Amino acid sequence: MTTLSTQPVKGMRDILGMQARVKRKIEFIITQTAQKYGFDPMQVPVLENLSVLTVKGGGGEEAAKELFTLEDQSGRKLGMRFEFTTSLARVVAGNPDLPKPIKALNMGPVYRYDNPQFMRYREFTQGDCDIIGSNKPAADAECLILAIDVMQTLGFTEFFLRVNDRRLINSLLTLANVPEDKAKEAMRTLDKLDKIEMEGVEKELRGKGISTDILSYLEKDFSTIKRELEQKNVKSEGIVSLEAIFGQLEAQKKMQFVKFDLSLIRGLEYYTGMVVEVFAGVKVSVGGGGRYDNLIKSLGGPDLPAVGVSFGVDRLMDILVERWVDIPAELFIIPIGNTLNACQLLASELRAKDLKVEVDLMQRNIGKNMQYANNKQVPIVLFLGEDEMKQNSVKLRDMKSGEEKMFPLSPLTKLIAQINAILGKK
Repeated sequence: MTTLSTQPVKGMRDILGMQARVKRKIEFIITQTAQKYGFDPMQVPVLENLSVLTVKGGGGEEAAKELFTLEDQSGRKLGMRFEFTTSLARVVAGNPDLPKPIKALNMGPVYRYDNPQFMRYREFTQGDCDIIGSNKPAADAECLILAIDVMQTLGFTEFFLRVNDRRLINSLLTLANVPEDKAKEAMRTLDKLDKIEMEGVEKELRGKGISTDILSYLEKDFSTIKRELEQKNVKSEGIVSLEAIFGQLEAQKKMQFVKFDLSLIRGLEYYTGMVVEVFAGVKVSVGGGGRYDNLIKSLGGPDLPAVGVSFGVDRLMDILVERWVDIPAELFIIPIGNTLNACQLLASELRAKDLKVEVDLMQRNIGKNMQYANNKQVPIVLFLGEDEMKQNSVKLRDMKSGEEKMFPLSPLTKLIAQINAILGKK
């Protein structure tokens, strides 16, 4: 007899208990924040035609290497979405009459056949926010401000956004005598700066026969690079765009969260302008995105500009699960004797007051129920037995202090006030 493995597939994981609660809360906060900006929820399939995911001008060679692919029973070649941007571009290409700008919010799992390592999984959840139809820096700025808003709402204080522009790096590569046919290779190497540091980048560029002159710009700030380009009469759309974006961030007092970083490239080839990554005190980003003005056209749609930012929900969860306290139930009601119906009625009344209430469904003794409440870290236990019912009261136990006290059931206001006081609610 074959024993089936109960372990999840390599690079994937089961998310339970506290992790799952924190993850759902993060998804809710991203969704709620994006909707304040007018982003409209959308749902796209997990499976796409492989030709969509590998279209020229889409994810590029690097993405193609990481796709999970399969054939259906009719022999059609399919792939599992590796992010939402390409799927969104397909939707827009097939629905060109949607009112512009399209502000789309996608949330769900994506799949990459990647090497599993620290905070890197083969299945993970993304929250993706995109603006289709505007080529104005205001759209780029709004994506950055949204990212800042999400991070602050999640409770982060030590975070920052790395921002660059692909057009700027292209201008500097030209100045550094890097031929056009080697520009992509140069960008891939520059994008590794965080991993292999300056010495490694320099060595790799030399190994590829690419000039290392570009490295002299990496530690210069935005104003210095802008001035040097002006002195050499080099006009860069990247400079113009970033200057406008940074101006809008300054006007909204958000620039303190942004760092200009010339080494930021981002691996996907569809990016054409501003690029961004979000960092929150760990060695990997927890979000990123940028401008991708050619992707919709490459899928046979209209020539529409687009920009977006996405959040790595799993990475955020891995960080916040150590910081957040999120309990599954605030109250646990233990029926004693023939009082289950009365307990269920009480639970319904308390739930109507926005309390998270669980009732014993196992008909266990008080000792085992108390052990269960302790294991789930429920802060309050209510006992309702036949004696309590005769007094139209309930016994409340504060699990932290161990204090027990009787409270009347009618009216409920006194009981609810005590519950909220223990929970620290207003």
